[in-house]
Amino acid sequence: MNERIEDLLAKYYDAETSLAEEQELKVLLRASEGYTNEKMLFGILADFKKEEPSKISLPEAKVRRLNPSWMSWAASVAILIGSVWGWQVYEQKQAEEAAYEEVMMAFALIQNNLSKGQDQMLPMSNLKYLNTTDQIFGHSKTIEK
Repeated sequence: MNERIEDLLAKYYDAETSLAEEQELKVLLRASEGYTNEKMLFGILADFKKEEPSKISLPEAKVRRLNPSWMSWAASVAILIGSVWGWQVYEQKQAEEAAYEEVMMAFALIQNNLSKGQDQMLPMSNLKYLNTTDQIFGHSKTIEK
């Protein structure tokens, strides 16, 4: 019998016993002599099963409730402020994009006029090879005294 108790205790401490083996261990421990620590353990466990949990009363907490109409007004104001702010940001972005487009159009106009001016200066580029005024006008001017 002691051998069976030892085997069941070893299995119990390794968490390998079934419910039937635990019941058998309890019966064997009650019938045998010795094993005072194990008897106390199983006795304490049995005592815990007998006890019912007592109801614990918690102190009542004061609950502060917010007025729902006040919250709806606050939500409306928050939505209104958010909408106004969002609209201002949108308008600012639109103004920035319009200014950017105007600058780009001005640059395009400048580039167009510059290329026209360069085309008009093309005939004048031949003059840079002339050295004297005679070559420009085709006759010589004599100085008389």
